[in-house]
Amino acid sequence: MSTKFYTREKEINGTKYVAQFSGLSTALRAVDGSYIEGTQNTSTEKMAEYLFKNVIVEPAGLKIDDFEDMDEFNAVITFARDVMQGKFREETNEKTAKTKSKA
Repeated sequence: MSTKFYTREKEINGTKYVAQFSGLSTALRAVDGSYIEGTQNTSTEKMAEYLFKNVIVEPAGLKIDDFEDMDEFNAVITFARDVMQGKFREETNEKTAKTKSKA
């Protein structure tokens, strides 16, 4: 079975963001790479940097300090994380995936 890569667009505070789903391995790498050393906690900063580098494809080169407030930052991070985790697939694909996963 091969992974279907796709992108989703969302406008947040007048800026168009495009996020790419690249398979669930991307989500797993994001979590694994975001742990704070010596703890079981993840770093919001590390996760954001990973999402901006590997999931948000437009605008390219996005940085944490490009945001003026936490509300917009959190909205973009939530959008990117949802796409990374495959939560923006078409309904038919979601139903197929759920049916297949029960086998």
